[in-house]
Amino acid sequence: MSFHIKPGDVLVYCFVLLLVGGSFFGLWSMGAGADRVRIRIELDGELVGTYDFPDDDGVTEVKVDAGAGRYNLVTITKTGVYIREANCPDQLCVKWGKILRPGQTLICLPHRVVVSITGEEDDTLDGISS
Repeated sequence: MSFHIKPGDVLVYCFVLLLVGGSFFGLWSMGAGADRVRIRIELDGELVGTYDFPDDDGVTEVKVDAGAGRYNLVTITKTGVYIREANCPDQLCVKWGKILRPGQTLICLPHRVVVSITGEEDDTLDGISS
């Protein structure tokens, strides 16, 4: 059995190769500019502080005092931001887990604490449409 490559086959193979290579390049370039991403913590609409992701394996912990003994302990690592501890009754902010991408937000409604990630990668697309 002999196999002959026709000129049309070569064009199809080249097109598929370019399509796959372009897809990998597009996915790789989506991570560019991640060094300008910051964490913003607000309490009752007022800015508590802005923080950077640690470069190494360090951990930054920020205790947000909401008054009257209410607090949230926000932990920032290079793999994400999460609320490690809170003394609110429902604990939804603790159960939510880590956030890492610009546009994601953690909210503790009883304490009126908002932790958000801001940066130039902020997309208008949600997780379903991207």
